[in-house]
Amino acid sequence: MKAAVSRAIWLLILAATSTPTVGALATTEELARVKRVYDGDTVLLEDGRRVRYLGINTPEYQEPFYLKAKRLNESLVLGREIRLEFDQEKSDSYGRLLAYVYVGNQMVNARLVQEGLAHAFFIGPSRRHNALLLEAQEKARQRRAGIWSSWGDKKNIKITSVHPADPENPDAHAPYVRIVNLGNKEAGLAGYVLSNESGHRYLFSGIAIDPGYTLIVSGAAGANGKEGNRQGIVHWPGMTWDKWEDTAYLADPSGVIIDSFHYRGKRVVKPAARPRVPASK
Repeated sequence: MKAAVSRAIWLLILAATSTPTVGALATTEELARVKRVYDGDTVLLEDGRRVRYLGINTPEYQEPFYLKAKRLNESLVLGREIRLEFDQEKSDSYGRLLAYVYVGNQMVNARLVQEGLAHAFFIGPSRRHNALLLEAQEKARQRRAGIWSSWGDKKNIKITSVHPADPENPDAHAPYVRIVNLGNKEAGLAGYVLSNESGHRYLFSGIAIDPGYTLIVSGAAGANGKEGNRQGIVHWPGMTWDKWEDTAYLADPSGVIIDSFHYRGKRVVKPAARPRVPASK
């Protein structure tokens, strides 16, 4: 009974002290309980909503430290009541809540970065805790923890995703590739080359990525530069990716491949193989 009263009082305090913003909820914080942990940075709440942790990105499936990130996240939040702190954007294009997640006074987002199981990953106008996450990342790098260890991925510029065009889910930028700066200073890409297995190439010029921020390489037409939220974008009209599977390669100005990202189509079903017709005798 006391727990229920305390929860009600906490929610009333949040409602009374939070200031609404345009397009946001009346509160900037919310209490919820975690039903399932998908990976290091995405969870399912008991009410059916999904939450994507703001400001960080954890290793994807089959990448080094994916399982450790997921297990740490599970140990911290699974089955527990968490506090969601919202920023400028409350949700993403996938309908997921975007939040800084707390258990007690501990921010789970920052803990994952501290342990070297996530890196700073800033998209959109939300930036309340950017400095904190960058500081945690630099300390993890200095300790060579997790992804910064000899078993991890120590590169400063990393391809985080490849998105071929999907007729069922139109996207203004699609197809596109997202690249993140994992360093602690601005990363210039002049002379770098992005390519795929078919040999199509894009040569970067005059673009840089701020620490923790990402760059979109879009297959749509448009002007290159940085948007108001410091999100960089360049355009490569005609960029295509094989719908079954493909690989993105990023090479530095000397031609050395510093990163690659293999893409495998998830929503596409290969047609059944046609029976071979015997050759005429």
